[in-house]
Amino acid sequence: MTTWQFVCGKGGVGKTTCAAALALESARDSPTLLVSTDPASSLGDALDVRVRSRPGAVRGAPRLHAANVDAASAFGGWLRSRRPLLARIALRGSYLDEEDVGRLLQLSLPGIDEVIGLIEVERLSSSYGRVVIDTAPTGHTLRLLASPALLGRVAGLLDTLQAHHRAVVSALRGSYATDETDAFIAELREQGERLAGRLRDRQATRIVWVALPEPMALEETADAIGALDGAGVLVNELLINRVTLPPPDPCGWCDARRRFEARAVAPMTRRFPHVRLLGAEELSAEPRGVAALRAFARTWRPWTPPRRAPALRSRLRGEPAVARHRAGAEALPVDGARWVLFGGKGGVGKSTCAAAWALQVAAARRDRRVLLLSTDPAPSLADAFGRAVGDEPARVAGGPRNLFVCEVNASRSLDSFRARYLESVDSVVSGITRGNPDDTADVHAFRDLIDLAPPGMDEVMAVVDVAGLIESSGGAAEYDTIVTDTAPTGHALRLLETPGVLRDWVRALMAILLKYQAIAGAGALGELLVGLSRRLRRLQAMLQDPAGTRFVLVTRAAALPREETIRLERALRRLRIAVAGVIINSIGEGTCARCMTRRRVETREIDRLRAALGRRAGYAIIVSPAEVPPPHGAAALSRWASAWRSIDRSS
Repeated sequence: MTTWQFVCGKGGVGKTTCAAALALESARDSPTLLVSTDPASSLGDALDVRVRSRPGAVRGAPRLHAANVDAASAFGGWLRSRRPLLARIALRGSYLDEEDVGRLLQLSLPGIDEVIGLIEVERLSSSYGRVVIDTAPTGHTLRLLASPALLGRVAGLLDTLQAHHRAVVSALRGSYATDETDAFIAELREQGERLAGRLRDRQATRIVWVALPEPMALEETADAIGALDGAGVLVNELLINRVTLPPPDPCGWCDARRRFEARAVAPMTRRFPHVRLLGAEELSAEPRGVAALRAFARTWRPWTPPRRAPALRSRLRGEPAVARHRAGAEALPVDGARWVLFGGKGGVGKSTCAAAWALQVAAARRDRRVLLLSTDPAPSLADAFGRAVGDEPARVAGGPRNLFVCEVNASRSLDSFRARYLESVDSVVSGITRGNPDDTADVHAFRDLIDLAPPGMDEVMAVVDVAGLIESSGGAAEYDTIVTDTAPTGHALRLLETPGVLRDWVRALMAILLKYQAIAGAGALGELLVGLSRRLRRLQAMLQDPAGTRFVLVTRAAALPREETIRLERALRRLRIAVAGVIINSIGEGTCARCMTRRRVETREIDRLRAALGRRAGYAIIVSPAEVPPPHGAAALSRWASAWRSIDRSS
């Protein structure tokens, strides 16, 4: 059996780099496929080759092939060959006709793109001894690893629809002979069970979790390992990336980093004794290409903490080696925008920057109510503030009284809508069936089929609710400014694109409802759908209003984050979402020879980013200093934000 090795972790910790290095080592003795399931894949950047959706040879690496799995395209291919069977099952099991079914099948089933991504990996892996899988950041990785159960639920839904047909045929003919639709349902159920079994098979699947030696990254890692353990999926190795080595000459910065890292990692060795810990040293420049990745893999060693790691008594701050002037958080040209979104590659410091900026804005304008919220499935605002953050807006210790913080509970928003939705559906279907008890199966089938929604609906429903907080309906809005910490790039873009897809889904349901209006009447379901459609339209309009909404790109001065930032900026322009500026986070090092080399690399990457973005009108480019330990808590975040500097564009 082909062995699968998932490489997972918080965005920005070096997952892709570590996955590529691991795959190169694997290919030394076995044909290996390296694939990425991340919607914002950086595999081609790491390998320094073009990576397509079909496996291709990696130049300079015998026995290694690489591919990007595009889950949306894979779903499209999967659906094309199965659409007739799905349509036949739906037609047999409900009152919908072929036109109705066609409308709904144009839209993806919720979460199905992720599980189809796994099926695509399984299809591609048949001719390889090992498959190394570079996953999306934490929250979406956990959904990916849980997705095989979805196939069982889809199979159950289809079986409910098919049950009506079986009952009718049995009543008319005295027996029922299975056909290709039954075989398709059985295939789905078997695929789900097989994938779930594979993920729990410790011989067939191994999981390497990558983290940085910092508390925020390790807290998220501990939560993820605990969640997977609870689901019966074992994490085999924890790779601590970018470990600071002893400096080549005296350096207070490197010494402080080593003490800070050792104290951060120590609890992991006690909490997860069954997980093997490895360390990978921090390099002067990000490894790119086969030779550099192989050299990077040779630095991996079993984690050995320093003998002594006393706590740091003071905070050290790096000094950016770029031409700049004092800025602070007010340098971002949001021009009175009421909704400011922070986004970028995972792990670049989105949450920290969003929290620091929100603190500064709230402190500067005490008369304005400011809401800071996270839509990331793996939120980090609680870690940034060092305080528990719930799903209801609340003040944080040490913050201005006019600042409120929450981490969005996407599932709760969806559950609330779904409860009202299903109640309305039941009313419509009972009108169609006229309360006939023999039509109970039809009621359930119609209810289940119409309940299917596009992926990402839960996150969009939460954002729709939040967006309403800055709309005034004849009175004062609840908040004057909303600051949003988004999910990492690929899933943030899905969130921004989904309102349009979701409106298409609502329109399909409304068209079906209008067709049956003469039988059942539109009633509460019509009101609910019309109301949702209007809210989605307002959300789209708000996102594309440059006077009201601005996006802040957060990145680091390294090659992979730079290239992903450029792609994200282009995508935002395509979506017509205005960008306020770019924060290049965590700049500056110490004074040893190694730190000075890193400074030169940072300066070069900043110059490349500025050249790629050009002189976009109104863009601010800000650098924020690195600190040891990183800013933590309201007071430290506020002080750190006051040290932000804007880059002198004339330099």
